[in-house]
Amino acid sequence: MESLLEKLKNLGKKDKNGLRFWERDLFEDRQLSGVALAEMCRQMSFMLGAGITIRSVINVLAESSVKLRGSLRSVMEGILRGESLSRALENTEVFPPFMCNMCRIGEMSDNLPRVMALLADYYEESARNRDEIIAALMYPAVVSVMMLGMILAAVLFVLPNYALVFAASDVPLPVLTRALLAFSDLLITRWWLVLPMAALLIAAFVYFLKTRTFELLMLKISIYRQMVSLHIVQAMALMLQSGQPLPDAVLAVSGIVSNRQISQDLQRLAMGLHEGSAFWMLLTRLPYIDPIVVSMARVGEETGDMAQAFEHAGEFCRHRFTQMSRRLNKLVEPLVTLILGFVLGLVMLSIILPTFAMTDLMW
Repeated sequence: MESLLEKLKNLGKKDKNGLRFWERDLFEDRQLSGVALAEMCRQMSFMLGAGITIRSVINVLAESSVKLRGSLRSVMEGILRGESLSRALENTEVFPPFMCNMCRIGEMSDNLPRVMALLADYYEESARNRDEIIAALMYPAVVSVMMLGMILAAVLFVLPNYALVFAASDVPLPVLTRALLAFSDLLITRWWLVLPMAALLIAAFVYFLKTRTFELLMLKISIYRQMVSLHIVQAMALMLQSGQPLPDAVLAVSGIVSNRQISQDLQRLAMGLHEGSAFWMLLTRLPYIDPIVVSMARVGEETGDMAQAFEHAGEFCRHRFTQMSRRLNKLVEPLVTLILGFVLGLVMLSIILPTFAMTDLMW
């Protein structure tokens, strides 16, 4: 049987595409949404529970799902070659490794319908969490785009026309107006220089989003820490309910976490469990895990029912995350409107002030 140390080493290995275990899982999540995976797992759970064979289940799913048809046909070919479902799913390199590993657990325990139902719940919850974050940021994003469009239109089209009037009347321009006119002239006459610089800044920002520094910065944001805690707790509950030993469950969860620092922390936690340390004591070393989750884990360790403890912890984290996302929505909307309104106000002020000066000269 593969030792814990060997499993830890395998997490760092790369596949033929040059992706590590956790990186491949992130990549696959971009291809298959949580909603699509949840629907597939739910249907498989129902049909397998009704006694339908794996081959028939895959055939039905392949015919009913346009998005997954090609991948499921590859799965069917693997099953016809004598491969297990988990192996066939893994060979497609489309389905997340976490899902493949859970299928393997279900096959080994002869409880695949139950595992598929748990996976469906997990992916539905993950999709719901992601949708809440997107919903909280959607309104500010739309407002930002509209306001920035208005600001650019004013700087590129309105302000240059007013500049001709100001120049003809020989009105002394305020510093704010002169600065915006210089910026407008730069955008209009030096666009061939501005566009590459903007593209370079965007590329640098995208690169920064993938760095370890950004991941560490994200851990300082409370709602991100709560989302991480919820993700870990839900995955742990799923693994423990499927019958996985605690060290193996922690190790498996470390492979699906996108943040490298958290992944490494969980791997060290698995090593600590292997050495005989108390689980709840190891959890206290992770600052992004809610203290109440630690308390629930301690109770679960004392009672010997960790699966139940993590199920309750998941409900608590879910409630906490929902509250924080609602507060974020209420805070971000007026803040973004205030900032963009202030910028637009400066643009309009740069036009209005010289206009007043022109009016005074006329009188």
